[in-house]
Amino acid sequence: MNGEATTTGPYEEVYDPIRPELRAVIANIATLALEQGSRESAMAGQLEHVLSAPGKRLRPAITLLASRLWGAPSDMDVMMGTGVELLHIATLIHDDTVDAADMRRGRETASNLWGRNVAVLLGDYVFAAAARFVCDTNNVRLVRRFAETIMELSRGELNELLDGKDTRVTRDAYYQRIFDKTASLFTTAAESGAVLGGAPESEIQLVRNYGYKLGMAYQVLDDVLDYDSTSEELGKPAGNDLKEGVLTLPAIMYIEARPESNPVLDLFKSVRTAPKNGKSEADDDDLANAIQSVRDSGFIEKSREVAQQFIDEARDSLSGLPDTEERAALETLADLTGGRRS
Repeated sequence: MNGEATTTGPYEEVYDPIRPELRAVIANIATLALEQGSRESAMAGQLEHVLSAPGKRLRPAITLLASRLWGAPSDMDVMMGTGVELLHIATLIHDDTVDAADMRRGRETASNLWGRNVAVLLGDYVFAAAARFVCDTNNVRLVRRFAETIMELSRGELNELLDGKDTRVTRDAYYQRIFDKTASLFTTAAESGAVLGGAPESEIQLVRNYGYKLGMAYQVLDDVLDYDSTSEELGKPAGNDLKEGVLTLPAIMYIEARPESNPVLDLFKSVRTAPKNGKSEADDDDLANAIQSVRDSGFIEKSREVAQQFIDEARDSLSGLPDTEERAALETLADLTGGRRS
């Protein structure tokens, strides 16, 4: 498993204060495959595949940085960071299975390689492993928050499925959904680090708000990139949200502006339910027309402005915290998130 994935690229400044700890998180994750005994066993190989996919490791980085803001980090922050990252990986395995996705980060998904049954059970195994690391912190508050996060993640994915093809989705419903499916884990990553770092409650809430706002911005931008990037840049199919009947912020804004008739509404009238996974599929021409209409509408840029507002609010939360290199790294992370292209 490549622990050096976190040492290069634009995020290098973010990782500088926590490199040894982040390597320890990655090493903990790598041990899960080794626990299965022989490297040649089927399960060990499958775990190796899903656990070694290249990623930014942003969520454990937030936990580790937050733990160090007050100068007395807990030795449990590596355990919590490991649990946070494993929870993220588990949700990706399940999301890809529900979405019947073929690729993730340029690699074949578990469900594509070994089938849905194996993928679901692999995801369950990684969920349970994440919980074990969180329990190792011996902190009841964090164990409870971890359980709440799993509920929120599941609720977000369920609501995305249940809202499919519904053109009446409001911005408020969208914001709740993206908190559940993405920002909840950023929130937990930040809050848990501050708790383990011994922060006063008022400052824990500032760090928590940083994670919340950063996570909201991250998902808004992820939804923008689904319209604004190529499949090669994303490492997964572009335009997938509309194809599956999921409305995100650019399309919601577009429908608000043209509620009577537009290509997105036309697309949703023509989608058909896919019997294998409950998702929606669209005619290629209708899909292309709908995507292009959103691209031409100006609402991609409007959505980026919403994300930037979240970024600004995240940075504002940091202004009341100790002025340390860890805080500077969290500020850099906010700036990088605002400019992300993948």
